[in-house]
Amino acid sequence: MITSKKITIPPTFKIAYSKPTYAREWTRYGVQAKAPEYLLQIAAGSDDVIAATHGGVTEIYVRKSAVAA
Repeated sequence: MITSKKITIPPTFKIAYSKPTYAREWTRYGVQAKAPEYLLQIAAGSDDVIAATHGGVTEIYVRKSAVAA
């Protein structure tokens, strides 16, 4: 997981979920094939998922072509 004040996401990625650090529920953007907990687990070893925390908000980004997989 990337932790920084600002992150630049490549144009081939889109935001899938976000959650403030104090919240329990994830905000979903669009229809997602995978649960946020699963995406967080595979983010460390996958080039198709990026998890980043900045400004007290955790965001999960997925590669646009990998969303349906």
